[in-house]
Amino acid sequence: MKNSLQAASSDSRGQVLAGVVLIVMVLLIIVPAMVYWAKEDSKASVKDRKTAVAFNLAEAGADRAYWKLKSSTTTWANARLGISLAGYNFDQVYTDIPGGAYRISITSGPNADQVTIIAEGRDSQAKEKRAIQVRYTNMALPGGLISGATISEGGTSVVHWGPMLAMGNITLSGSAASRYFPRKLSKQVVTGTVGNPRDTNGLTPPNTDSLEWWSNYDVPELPIFDFATLRSSASATGTLNCDGSCSSSGGCTIPCGSSCTNCSIGNVYNDTRSLSNYVWYWDNNASFTGKNGIKGTMIVRGNLDIAGTDQYNPPAVHVPTNAWKEYQQFDTASTNEYPGDNGYHSNSATYDIGSCGTTCEGAASGSDVGLYGFMYVGGTINMTGDSDVYGAVWVASGWSGAGNVMIFYNDNLVLPQLNVTLSRDSWQERSPANATW
Repeated sequence: MKNSLQAASSDSRGQVLAGVVLIVMVLLIIVPAMVYWAKEDSKASVKDRKTAVAFNLAEAGADRAYWKLKSSTTTWANARLGISLAGYNFDQVYTDIPGGAYRISITSGPNADQVTIIAEGRDSQAKEKRAIQVRYTNMALPGGLISGATISEGGTSVVHWGPMLAMGNITLSGSAASRYFPRKLSKQVVTGTVGNPRDTNGLTPPNTDSLEWWSNYDVPELPIFDFATLRSSASATGTLNCDGSCSSSGGCTIPCGSSCTNCSIGNVYNDTRSLSNYVWYWDNNASFTGKNGIKGTMIVRGNLDIAGTDQYNPPAVHVPTNAWKEYQQFDTASTNEYPGDNGYHSNSATYDIGSCGTTCEGAASGSDVGLYGFMYVGGTINMTGDSDVYGAVWVASGWSGAGNVMIFYNDNLVLPQLNVTLSRDSWQERSPANATW
């Protein structure tokens, strides 16, 4: 019996010893692996932190370059022409932000009116680098209809080929509410009707359908025009404060001068200078009541009322390359869904106004326009007549488009301005350059 108990005890101790040996062997395998994983995880965390620092420094460099380009019209002009800017040709390393350093390159192109920024950041130990490439265009007029206040779009008024942008609310009513073009970009709220509501929750997200309307949108900074230059140009051509009915032989019969408060203009199309691409400038209010047709720039520092009819029948006009973006709500492979439509995400380079008819254009435009160029109004606009526009309209205090007015956006307009208003064309990460820091 004693021998049996001793044998059992020996077997038990042997089993315990075997278990301990097994546990030790497992620990010898697991512990080094856990230590290795912990080290690797720590390395990855450090690498991620350094990568994030490098990326943030690259973004800081891109911001610095952005504000450099905006610093003056001369700086932008030199950059656009490819003239090197000191400190922005990878020729300086900036260390004003803790955690590392960054450098910047500003070059012209690839398009004629475009500038490319490359900003690179690296962490303080120079182990991680990140790079960002951003391209900008100095675009004074980023849309077909721009308002420093509100836009009230109703009746049969239509905007084609470029967005409507407003610092205030954009309100759609009548037949305008049932048209899902162009894009509506509001710093406040885009609203429609019960049947076509758009934004129903105000500034609370979501603020867009990502296709046609955007509330709480970062509307681009508005340009500051060189009104002194524009007024001087109009004075030189005799198109400053033109008043009265223009005779068929040409010339406005009653130039009212700078003291005129309300200039009433009838039959301006009869003026022999109407298609000379001049600047037409009014210091105060102006109203058009007859035959409208101007090719050039119209500046009204007060309020503007337009009735009457449009008379100028232009040749085929330029269509913006990306005009199709205004019709994404319904754009398909079919053609003529909008003016210049050439299929899905594609539009032609030119278009004959009126050629695709009411179904395509959204209203009856005919083939003529009242303005071929740019219109600025310092007060409010009330357009109730048939006076279409090829170009762009910018109103400082509010737009009411209740009449049969159609705007065809021209993205090639160039105007004298006192500030730089950059429109970002693209943003992407890229590989850092091989050039030594």
